[in-house]
Amino acid sequence: MKKRLFRLGALCCVAAMTITTGAQALSVEEAYDILQRSYVDKLPRAAQDAKSLDELFSYTDDYTYYMTAEEYQAFLQGVEGDVSFAGIGAEITYVPEGIRIVSVLKGGGAEKAGLAAGDIIIAIESESCAPGGAEHRAKLLGEAGTSVTVTVRHADGTQADYTVTRALVTQTNTTVSVTGGVGYIDCDSFGTQTGTYFQEGVRGNDSAVRAWIVDLRGNGGGLTSAAVSALGAFSGEGDLIYFVDQDGESTAQSYSGKDLTDKPAIVLMDSGSASASEIFAGGVLGTGSGIVIGTRSYGKGVAQILYDESNCPYLHGDAVKVTAYRFYCAGGNTTDRIGVVPTLYIPQDQAVAAARLLSGEKTKDSAYLRLVLNGCDFYIDIPAAKESSSAALEAILAALTPDAVLYWGENGGERKLTLAQAREKCGFAASSALDFSDVADSEYAQEIDSLAASRIVFGDGGKFRPDATMTRAEVCALLAQALDLYSTANGYFTDVAKGSWYAPSVNAMAAIGLVSGVGGGKFDPNATMTQEEFITVLGRLVEFLNLDARAYLDEHPLAILQPLAQYKNFSPWAIRCADLLTGSVTDESGEAVTMYCTDLEGIEPKEPILREQAAAALYNALRTTGTLKY
Repeated sequence: MKKRLFRLGALCCVAAMTITTGAQALSVEEAYDILQRSYVDKLPRAAQDAKSLDELFSYTDDYTYYMTAEEYQAFLQGVEGDVSFAGIGAEITYVPEGIRIVSVLKGGGAEKAGLAAGDIIIAIESESCAPGGAEHRAKLLGEAGTSVTVTVRHADGTQADYTVTRALVTQTNTTVSVTGGVGYIDCDSFGTQTGTYFQEGVRGNDSAVRAWIVDLRGNGGGLTSAAVSALGAFSGEGDLIYFVDQDGESTAQSYSGKDLTDKPAIVLMDSGSASASEIFAGGVLGTGSGIVIGTRSYGKGVAQILYDESNCPYLHGDAVKVTAYRFYCAGGNTTDRIGVVPTLYIPQDQAVAAARLLSGEKTKDSAYLRLVLNGCDFYIDIPAAKESSSAALEAILAALTPDAVLYWGENGGERKLTLAQAREKCGFAASSALDFSDVADSEYAQEIDSLAASRIVFGDGGKFRPDATMTRAEVCALLAQALDLYSTANGYFTDVAKGSWYAPSVNAMAAIGLVSGVGGGKFDPNATMTQEEFITVLGRLVEFLNLDARAYLDEHPLAILQPLAQYKNFSPWAIRCADLLTGSVTDESGEAVTMYCTDLEGIEPKEPILREQAAAALYNALRTTGTLKY
């Protein structure tokens, strides 16, 4: 099945369905057996007692679902690369509210009509399409030149009707161009030939460029093998992706060739960049081949296998697609749910201009700024930047973290300077609008400001309140911001009201196993969280994010840790996570790195966690797992 994964699983990575009513050849018991054999995560106990397929599959992710024979045939038409069809020009996923747009195809009807990634189609021709399913997808298809009216709910909660003209959907090409010494690879999807396009484009043009811009905005994914081949042109040989199954067993997909360039890659991403795109971008970061700029990606870090009558006796024309693997990038971190956090968070209207500024050269006759990011040097010609792209220059400086390594070059010399000095030299205010007014005196100011630059923490009226304690609900909100993950699901806890401000965060963290209740079906959201409770939650997050962390826990079982004197003040349930977050792991350079912000002597297990402590611990955990590079 693993061989099949790389083709079908990758091609289908952005399309998901919910269960539809109608004739079902598969029983609940048979479906449960399939999931038990292959589903990547442990099913909750309640799944075993499910009374219907709808209920059973509600305990899985959006990419695991049952298809009737008719739906299966429609599905195959959508994933076979040699089948052309007319549609609205969008990659979609099915959600309870309807059909979520993951990305829009460039030049397609959806883009022309003004639809964007993140929009949810809640009705087609005035008929509700909740829950989303294959029968609703069929309504978006039709003859080229015909139109369909859809009702769309935007991310801000507003909704409007759009008339979209269908057009012939064909496999998009990867284009390579060189302008002004900058290579530009525009990749809309990772198809069978994409790796070849990257390889030939880089090999044929590398001598004429000083940097490569790789535009993966709106790229919904494709073949994992194509992403690995494309990445290999920049990284060279090595294991570039790991697939981990339900038993924790990993399978690596490697690249065996040499790198074709020593020039840095600048990867452009947005919320429509998913799956194979995230493999490429995460691999660029993990191998030190370049940086990622733009906004956070979609967060689709799982792969599926397909069961049909060819490999399962339960199925007779119908099929089940099951998420069987979670993939991890070259650096050992997963993009599942969290996505790829960009090196520099740049608004999309400034992303291309910022990438071109970062592709500048070391000048002799004018001032320049040299940025060292992910081990690569980037040069910005300051006079040219201020004249042509002042807004993009300001966006770059606003996205840098306080510990950014910067050099100012002028009159043949070069000197190191601080971020505040760099901003002032470029004619901007020394502090960013994202900086908090009340963290300067905190011992964790650098970590807090770094999280703000990455859009992971947000203050209130320009303040962070570093000395404030945190409730259990507030910790969930902090982690939800870090993961960019919220849930409308209900029923995890009886004291988490659906309409409360914290319900989406608490439910999302409960769904992925980061938080649990206090007993009796309650969460106690307004109770102050202790330091050992926070360590436990953060440790679970680290285990989820990183393969090395999982291996560390396997090597340090509770039976070994519990008798150790340094854990005498910890509750038994907190010891494993305390050891993970305060213990040492070896980073890519071979250095021992402590995952937490301090040593055990600085932790008071039963004392409340402060906002500054939580932020610093989160920052260090995200850095150590490879989720954040700065």
